[in-house]
Amino acid sequence: MRMRFSQLLISFAITLAFLVGLEIVTATILPALGWNEYRLTFNVLIILFLAIRMDSPIVPWLILGLQMLHSIFSIEGWALGTLAGLIVMMSANYLKEVLHLTTAFMTMLTVQLFQIVWFMTVTIVICLKISDFDKFGMILWSFIPGSILLSLISPVLFWLLGLIWRVPSESGPRGVEI
Repeated sequence: MRMRFSQLLISFAITLAFLVGLEIVTATILPALGWNEYRLTFNVLIILFLAIRMDSPIVPWLILGLQMLHSIFSIEGWALGTLAGLIVMMSANYLKEVLHLTTAFMTMLTVQLFQIVWFMTVTIVICLKISDFDKFGMILWSFIPGSILLSLISPVLFWLLGLIWRVPSESGPRGVEI
């Protein structure tokens, strides 16, 4: 299925608005309720959705745009997130033919595995920046509880993103070509 450029812009604008809403909830409301230790990084799920379900050379630019918006709400720099996002996107592209997200369990498992790749990339870069790999396990562990919760809600989020991006069902074509 091919997507027109106007449809791409509308879908991307809705996705950005959706991300802003999720970022506001995770950056303000959850800490106000006492959840201070862990952060839910919905940008990772959105990028993973785009990497798996979209077939286009424009996806890296979409990832950059999402990461720049995410960096407004996070101390994580847009460059670090974009690097991790591109690594996840390339990995997902290599595995696209074997990724069948037809069940909620497979979606959750796939999302968790790719989040681990994402967070390992981020942790390695952070350890390189601070020149201390002794903190590798501690930094990586700080991402895990939030990633488990994100994996549990990923089937619902992927369904919503499928509606926004008008992606055919998993039994249809392998992705949307732009």
